[in-house]
Parts: sequence; structure tokens; C-alpha cells
Amino acid sequence: MKAFTYILKTILYGWFGAAKQLWAIICKLYRRWKSHKGKGRVVSTSNCAPISDPAFVKPDPLIYDQYYLSSLGLAVTWDNPDIQLYLNGAPVSSSLLAPGTTYDIVARIWNNSTMAPAVAMPVNFSYLEFGIATVSIPIGPTQVNLGVKGGIGCPAYATMPWTTPTTPGHYCIQVQLDPYTDANFQNNLGQENTNVGTAHSPALFTFPLRNETARAQTYNLEADSYVPPALAPCDTNNQKSREVRLAQNRRGLFPVPPGWQVVITPPGATLLPNQSVPITVSATPPPGSTGNQVINVHAFHAGGIAGGVTLTVNVP
Repeated sequence: MKAFTYILKTILYGWFGAAKQLWAIICKLYRRWKSHKGKGRVVSTSNCAPISDPAFVKPDPLIYDQYYLSSLGLAVTWDNPDIQLYLNGAPVSSSLLAPGTTYDIVARIWNNSTMAPAVAMPVNFSYLEFGIATVSIPIGPTQVNLGVKGGIGCPAYATMPWTTPTTPGHYCIQVQLDPYTDANFQNNLGQENTNVGTAHSPALFTFPLRNETARAQTYNLEADSYVPPALAPCDTNNQKSREVRLAQNRRGLFPVPPGWQVVITPPGATLLPNQSVPITVSATPPPGSTGNQVINVHAFHAGGIAGGVTLTVNVP
């Protein structure tokens, strides 16, 4: 009878002790997992399981991008320091192109990541009629291997041959980076948009302003004399130096030089989608001046900068 009673108690109450031991094991495993959480393992932060651990890094390919820099409140030039045209190996100005002639467009491409290169990154070249927000016409694609910042292969150079249209005129070059992944997709479009004129009191420039958006926009045009400074040495590329350089290149710090008279006609316009208007810029130098003077003309609407041109006035 005692044996039967013992067996019955084991069946009725033994599970409780076993469950207690099992719960203690589970709690121990949970505490061990929690103490190691985030140490050497990737933990999903959403149902989509994104890879957000610092062990997984992205490249940050970039080019001198006027639209991105302007969105940061910086002054910009449309004489792009990262885009250069060559004829038979000699550099030429994009404002002095002959019709029906083959040039090499060379784009200098940077990587802001010190950890991740960009392998076989697509680069697309196109051109526009000289002006602001005009229609883009493809030239062709290519690829580059971009090394990490401070390493071999950075900057990288993408080259594209281009035969200019047979119709004489001024044309704008665009270089669009198309990386498969990027830490910042906003700094991937570089534009070269320049013209040179001689001041015979005054120098006159005419170009179209087009509304390339899907809604009516009101545009305001502004002029300044900004020219990018020389690249800073690598040993000054620390956070404090960057902040100083950013402060020194803010938009609004580079007015048209005293004595120069720059008149933009019209100074603004309201345009429907795809509507355009001719813009005339008159630049009169002060008496006795000689040499070249850079005038940047920018168009702004409610969404930010719409585009611009860089004009060089030659004073004989």
C-alpha cells in the first residue's frame, strides 16, 4: 500500500518539481542571452530583418553635386571641379566646344567611406542644352572600381567619349553615379554648365529657364561670384577643420564684386510644367577692370535650387 501511495504521489506531484527545474534552466539561458545581447551577434530590429549592425558597411560614392551642396546651405559653382573635358589629351573648357567634334569627358569620383569600396559601379553620362533645368539627352554608361577614402583607387576616374551635336551652341554635361548601395544617395549627380562671354560694355548671356517639375513653380534668380577653394590637405581633414570650411563656404558670403553691374531679366518667373522662358544676364564691369570675372546664376523655387549656370566675363 505504501508503495502504491508513493507512485501515486509521484505521478500527481512529481511534474511540479520537474517543471520548476525546467523553468530555472530557461531563466538561466535567458539571463545569459540578455547579458550577451549585441555582443558579436546581429539582432533584428524589425520584422523585415534589416542588416543594421556596424559590421555591415556601405560605400559612400560621391561627386561635386550642386543640388546636394545647396541643400546644405552652401554656395556652389556650375563650373564643376570634378568634371573635365579633353580634346586629344588636352583639357578644354565646356564653354568652347566645337560642333561635331569628339571629346573625352572625365569625371572624378570620390568615396566618403573608409571601410567599403564600390566595385563595378555604374556611371551614366548625359548632356543638356545650355540653360537651367533643360531636357537631358543620354551619352552613355560606363563603370568604375572605387577604392575606400584615403586608399588606392580613390578618387576614381570615369571616362566617356562624346561627339558634340552638329548644331553650334553651348551644352551642359551631367554625370550620374548609380551605385548598387550607398550611405548617401543624395550626392551622386554632378553638372558642368558654363559659358564665356567678352564684355563689350556689357557682356550679354541668354539661356532658357524650364520648369521640369510636375506642378507650377515660381522661380527667383540670384547671382554671386563664388569660386571653390583649393582642396585641403588630408592632415587638416578633421571635424573642426571641416566645420570651419563649411562656415567659410556658406551661400550669401560671395556677392557680386563692388562696381560690377549684373542685371537678370526677368529676375523671376512663374512657369507651368515643361514651360520655359528665356533669361538674359547683362554683366557690366567697373571702369578700368581687366581679366576674367566669374558670375554664378542660380534659380530657386519652393523645393530648393532648380539649377544654374556659371558665366565667365572676359574683360579685354
